[in-house]
Amino acid sequence: MRTVNIGTVSNPAANTLLYNFLHTIGGSTLNTDEGAAAIRSFNRYAKKAANEMRWPQRTICKQVIPDVRVRAVSVGSGGSGYSSAPTVTIAAPASGTQATATATIDGDGVVNGISVTNEGSGYTQAPAVSFSGGGGSGATATSVIVGYIDYGSTVGATATISDLLRVTESDPLTSAYAPTEIPFKVMHDASSGYGEALLINRNSTSPVWATYRYAEDVYVATGSETGNQKGAIPYVWAEYVVMGAYVDWLRSEEQHSQAAMVKQEADQILLMEIDKLERQGSQEQFTQYQSHHITGNFSN
Repeated sequence: MRTVNIGTVSNPAANTLLYNFLHTIGGSTLNTDEGAAAIRSFNRYAKKAANEMRWPQRTICKQVIPDVRVRAVSVGSGGSGYSSAPTVTIAAPASGTQATATATIDGDGVVNGISVTNEGSGYTQAPAVSFSGGGGSGATATSVIVGYIDYGSTVGATATISDLLRVTESDPLTSAYAPTEIPFKVMHDASSGYGEALLINRNSTSPVWATYRYAEDVYVATGSETGNQKGAIPYVWAEYVVMGAYVDWLRSEEQHSQAAMVKQEADQILLMEIDKLERQGSQEQFTQYQSHHITGNFSN
């Protein structure tokens, strides 16, 4: 993919974004604050361009294997004679993290509830649940497992998920007919800082197809990039983000009427790039429909 370097504030150099911005505002040099403001504007408009264009470099459709965990434990029989809550043991997976849970009892010494304290990971089937201690006997329970897509670990640290858009049983890019959709609930894992998606009513480790956006890049001065920080911006955004930064600069100078006109010009530049991308890629938007008799697609 062709890119354009952002350049550095102290030495923008010819044909970098900072140089083009400097030329646009009619300046000769950029001080530190001006350069930092321009790069912030580049990021703001690059994000808008990526969203408006559904940028293919940020969107991927990939087969992933769900991580199956223990979602709940249901009491079958509460047993009797418990003077204290018995210890709950959930069998460990063949490979992964063992789930844990705690029980509660009522005033009659009967187990009346079980709370999962750690869902574990790596299960391939519902694990057995057993009880020990507490002075009673006879309590039984069954576990309920469900599949998750973990944004951080399932697809690899170099391609973490930013936004999960769709989950299907088969590859939507090669299926002859509309693929079966898998409903999911987007959640947040506070312990890891990553998001995750619970696959509703699905407890299989069979692979699924996830369509998602990569975690967003952050654009910085050339030479100072680390991790997902990039020192260059896709070429197709270059003119748009420079014009967007010019809009922000005009606003900071209280030239609001001029800023409004330049904003319209910038938006037209983005629309032309979107049109070019769609024509080059022969992209079509499909509308899925289902009825009692047929399933299919309309294309626009």
